[in-house]
Amino acid sequence: MRSIHRAALSAAAVVLVGATAACGGSDEGDEGAFGGERGGEATSGDAFTAVQAAAESTTEVTSAGFTATTSGPAAAGGAVEMSGVMSWGDDLVMDATVSGEALQMDPESPSEMRMIMLGDVMYMNMGESFAAEFYGREWMMMDMGALAEESGDPTLAQAMDLGLSESNQDPASQMALLLQSPDIESVGEEEIDGVTTEHYQGTVSVEDALQNNGAGDLFTEEELQQLTDSMEQQGIESYDIDVWVDENDFPIQIRQAFESTMGPVTTEVRYTDLGADVDVAAPEEGSYVDFMELMESMGATPGDI
Repeated sequence: MRSIHRAALSAAAVVLVGATAACGGSDEGDEGAFGGERGGEATSGDAFTAVQAAAESTTEVTSAGFTATTSGPAAAGGAVEMSGVMSWGDDLVMDATVSGEALQMDPESPSEMRMIMLGDVMYMNMGESFAAEFYGREWMMMDMGALAEESGDPTLAQAMDLGLSESNQDPASQMALLLQSPDIESVGEEEIDGVTTEHYQGTVSVEDALQNNGAGDLFTEEELQQLTDSMEQQGIESYDIDVWVDENDFPIQIRQAFESTMGPVTTEVRYTDLGADVDVAAPEEGSYVDFMELMESMGATPGDI
């Protein structure tokens, strides 16, 4: 059962960091995310207008390269790093390399793990030790939605659901979430990896999201209700959100921090190569172990991990 436990912990960690790993683009124009003259000092009203413009512009691009870090509770894998490429639209598609504390919980685990995600289905390359136990099959396939639903372990279910509830949020949606804040502020101009950006921040509570739909058409009423239901289920009272917007209205970095029933979580994602080609396929049949089938063959349930 050790390998199964290791796989589940790794999956939980991957889902947490993958929750915010997405990106978007911009329509170029005379007015940018800084509001009025670029680089000018923004008032609270100007900050809202600037973030709204950036939120609208990010809908044009649906793929990117990314680097993401998550600092989460130990039950969800602790600190995790991820880098790769990602696309979103009808389904989430990702090909990334993952490292972090979850992979260090067992000395036989690889120091880095390749992860492929196609919709709710995740494939993880578990390495040579895992393959030696499962007839040369290095990959573990996990249907995250099914696992979250069938798990009798509330901690594991929360870890999976915490990621899946946000995994389809592209930066336009994250910017739209920031627009629910009653007080968006401009922190000022900052440089990130040689790029001049304007830093904006705000805090969004469940009440804010329900009563102050500042995002307009970017969130439907149904989407807002799903968001607030998810926040309440996971004990999230509010999100602290920071975004760094470049001169082309791209949010090249987004940070979220919140307290959940599992503990504090902070995620930060940096975006590169907007519009990247993301050509990802599942591992070949016969090269992976189906997590749920493996559990059933052993007479176990997700709660046993």
